[in-house]
Amino acid sequence: MKAGTRPLLFKDLRVFDGERVHPRASVLIRNGQVAGVGARLEAPPDAEVIGGEGRTLLPGLIDSHTHVSPGSLEQAIAFGVTTELDMFAAPGAYASQRAQAAARNDMADVRSAGTGATAPGGHPSQFVDLGWFPPFPTVSSPADAGPWVRDRVAEGSDYIKIFATSQPTEPGMPHLGDDTVRALIAAAHAHGKLAIIHATGRKAALAALDAGADCLAHLWADQPGDAGVVAAIAARHAVISPTLTMLESASGLRATGLEHDSRIAPYLTASSADSLAHPLGAGPPGHISPVHARDLVRPLADAGVTLLAGSDAPTPGTAHGASLHQELTLLVDAGLRPTEALHAATAAPARCFSLTGRGRIAPGLSADLLLVAGDPTRDLASPRDILSLWRRGAAVPRDHRQPRHPTRG
Repeated sequence: MKAGTRPLLFKDLRVFDGERVHPRASVLIRNGQVAGVGARLEAPPDAEVIGGEGRTLLPGLIDSHTHVSPGSLEQAIAFGVTTELDMFAAPGAYASQRAQAAARNDMADVRSAGTGATAPGGHPSQFVDLGWFPPFPTVSSPADAGPWVRDRVAEGSDYIKIFATSQPTEPGMPHLGDDTVRALIAAAHAHGKLAIIHATGRKAALAALDAGADCLAHLWADQPGDAGVVAAIAARHAVISPTLTMLESASGLRATGLEHDSRIAPYLTASSADSLAHPLGAGPPGHISPVHARDLVRPLADAGVTLLAGSDAPTPGTAHGASLHQELTLLVDAGLRPTEALHAATAAPARCFSLTGRGRIAPGLSADLLLVAGDPTRDLASPRDILSLWRRGAAVPRDHRQPRHPTRG
């Protein structure tokens, strides 16, 4: 679908441009792109003008860890998430979703790892039997790494996902050895692709970083970190998506209340509302604690480590779009300033994943925009109060899905 064509002027409102706050500014949109940001912009004769008193304009949000399926990108955009970074999808399903997103403005855009690298019988092989994924190729040894990565690149993977551990709730599943992880990272880099590591244990995460991993798709939750660990991560210039929402769900916590928030509930499907009400569930007693991850967030930020906001939707306990707002709240609870959390959902992932043309409000970039009531640079409940949103300069209607809230006996 083509970009919005009528000029649009946001006049005299607060702007968070993905990196910094403009307390009072105007933003001009032409042909689906930002044409100007400044204090004295004038509206073209045919422009729509939107006043901004008490409102804030943000870039469209980017969720750095999801798993897409039919309908998920439509729900995501209803919550201001205009781009999702998928971390495991069947190649054909991903290609279909990306093609639809290219043609439509009423769903989030998507990039994907496609099939992730895991050991035979390793996570997420258990979901094949559930029908969530078709059978997929696995990796048995370091010798398999080069051909396996080559095939994923040929299928269209935008980056390479590598499972160095199982899920925290299923610690006994097979997983890749350190030598195989190292070989996969090297093969990804040989093809110019980022190597994204699933490692929910500290030992495996640090080993992957030592092997040159570019990004951790989770923080670990099995052991605490310390100043030495933080310094080692910073020295490797790693990028981390903590996924605190998923870790809390995996520990059995259900404290979000998102499905009862009047700013969230009307836009959830019944299945998403049900997912939010039922967390993933705890693994063996004492196996994981989200406190270990939360306690690392502020020290990592202070050390200069780039943090990304990712929800891991639709893991049980999460929902596309809605759970990114919960992740932002949890990042602030863990010590980030609201502007740092918003940066982790806008400019930071755009830069790390080379998503040119988005993630910021700046001339020449796509007009993926979110207008909210209040000041999210001080109060991160504010982005839930969405007034309007746009993708490529075209207004996106928010459908009230009027969900039922099923219960389980």
